[in-house]
Amino acid sequence: MAHLSVRTQKMPSGNAFASPVVFDFSGDIGQGEQILAYGVALSGFLLNYVTNSLDWAEPVGAVGASLTPNLFGDTVVLGGNVMLTDYHGDTARCFWDGESDPASVVQATALAVIGTSATTAVCGTTFGLKSGADSPPIDVPDGAENLAFLSGFSVASATGSRGYIGGLTLSSGVSSPLNDQVQVNGTTALTDFQSDGTVDIGLLSYLPDLTGFDVVRTVDVNWSAPDKENGMTGTFQATFTIPDGYSQIVNAAILLQDVTIVYGDTTTLELIEAMQSSDLTISGAQVSGSFILNIYNPDWGATTYITSDSTATLAVVAQFA
Repeated sequence: MAHLSVRTQKMPSGNAFASPVVFDFSGDIGQGEQILAYGVALSGFLLNYVTNSLDWAEPVGAVGASLTPNLFGDTVVLGGNVMLTDYHGDTARCFWDGESDPASVVQATALAVIGTSATTAVCGTTFGLKSGADSPPIDVPDGAENLAFLSGFSVASATGSRGYIGGLTLSSGVSSPLNDQVQVNGTTALTDFQSDGTVDIGLLSYLPDLTGFDVVRTVDVNWSAPDKENGMTGTFQATFTIPDGYSQIVNAAILLQDVTIVYGDTTTLELIEAMQSSDLTISGAQVSGSFILNIYNPDWGATTYITSDSTATLAVVAQFA
């Protein structure tokens, strides 16, 4: 038997570039247990320009967010990174830029399969998968539940030149099992712009013998109307059944699966965002929260905002105790 533990946090506000994000699972590891498998999930991102011109908004050359995990005993450490550049001196804003605008940041989640011996569960990430391609076959248990989610992405100009975009799309998926194997896949693209990209896709494959958690695979998000520079806010509530032997939800996290951000024009941007707006709220058997989608250009005479065609698909994972 094995159990799943969940941790989530933002990258440290002191440095959004190659920041170590530390997830300590020691409190969940019992006598004789260890972390048998682990994976990382992209739970949200905010990318905001700092420019070397009088404009707030700039064209785009490359956009991305990455999470590189390593296991050190009872701790999973992620090397988190963000990317926003126009190849012309304008980059993702970091904390030391001295402006009131938000720093670029990633919300990261770590999943750890904990037990005393080998487990049938599969928990991990396929890195650098070309957009639209399938991964090599991955062995999974017969009859397992298979859940794919985004772990990172990188998308850039296919020509090496900066340009205007009409939005951003991200997706993750997993094939139906064939001979106890699956393939994960995903896509990323800058809309109305010739771009190439790669995605990092996480996979959690499990049977009922992986305990201590549950997943609401597609939560119902109630999206507000776009509100200029405030973007679109979606509220959600995921209801779980706490199993026998457990009394409460102790940790919960968003697993980001798909994002579609649609701009009001094909133009420059200052900020692009798909991010939970605050910590999730746990109340009894329910987990609730809000999620923001945003893209905008605030420059005078060129203001452009997100449209209501934008959306995101979220799963919510909860850990019991």
